[in-house]
Amino acid sequence: MREIVLYIAATLDGYIAEEDGGVQFLQPYEEAGLDYGYQEFLKSLSAVVMGSKTYEQLLSFNLPEWPYKGLPVYVCTRRELPTTVDPQVWLWPDSVEALVQQLPAGRTWLVGGAQLIDSFNALGLIDRLMLAVMPVFLGRGIKLLNQPPPQHLVLENLTRYPDGVLMLDYALQR
Repeated sequence: MREIVLYIAATLDGYIAEEDGGVQFLQPYEEAGLDYGYQEFLKSLSAVVMGSKTYEQLLSFNLPEWPYKGLPVYVCTRRELPTTVDPQVWLWPDSVEALVQQLPAGRTWLVGGAQLIDSFNALGLIDRLMLAVMPVFLGRGIKLLNQPPPQHLVLENLTRYPDGVLMLDYALQR
């Protein structure tokens, strides 16, 4: 069985990034040293899906090692991008429906960005939303969703962190 999970951070006013795509609003929380369940989540994955802009942003960070080592990573794009970062990075030029059929069984992380999230959301392909609500207001930027999900959300878990971050774990029921 496949499960597509949108695991993402958003501000209180619903933004996942600044207008330029930056995520500097997350920096104070990254520096605080809490992992907000990230390592446990990462261990639960069988694949990762992301858009080309998210992939390019990740490459620009010049990380010492590829964060998704051992996992197949599908980058949804029709452009030629470097894939030498890891042998399991695949460029996917076809539809998201076709991609979902190719994903391995288990949990797949839909990383982003906004356009890809909207594509999955519009087709009702997101099974779970794990949302880290950051106690920040941006006022403008890139919205989490441009349309509400076509499913009913059921809150299954809530974790409150000492710095004010809330991790909301919703199942999306069709």
